[in-house]
Amino acid sequence: MLSLKIPQKVIISWNENSIKVEGPLGTLVKRKGVFNLAMKDSVLYLWTENDLKKEAVYLATIRNLIIGVTKGFNQKLRLVGVGFRAALVDNALMLKIGFSHEIKYIIPNDIIILVSKSKGTVLIIKGKENHKVHQVAREIRMLRLPDAYKGKGIHYKNETLTLKKGKRESK
Repeated sequence: MLSLKIPQKVIISWNENSIKVEGPLGTLVKRKGVFNLAMKDSVLYLWTENDLKKEAVYLATIRNLIIGVTKGFNQKLRLVGVGFRAALVDNALMLKIGFSHEIKYIIPNDIIILVSKSKGTVLIIKGKENHKVHQVAREIRMLRLPDAYKGKGIHYKNETLTLKKGKRESK
């Protein structure tokens, strides 16, 4: 049996099919797996029949739901390259990333993207669900992957790239 302390601002309810977590940033509903729940004194107890690994996975999922409705998740991307820019227009992100045309990325409804221009262009992607935030970051990064020789492209904020030597530098 595993336990999880529930913050005061969070309300958790469940039935046989789903678990619902409500907090300051909104509500998240997730399909409930095959496990048992009990609540006592703002501590959630979770247990399954003889499977500790599944208990840990279910507990981590519930913990992510709680973090999502209290703090939210974010991911930062850096645009590295001469003339690489980003701008928000209505519900779209307009990217100038070295192609002959601008790229328009439609922002999903439950995701917020901020553009910061301090020390280069940084995109801050925020949302309640961890996998959606990282999926949007991955989709934007796939528009211009970092180049292995010059390092130009869209990087994760704390990503370190090892650049390859060019043909002329190897001699």
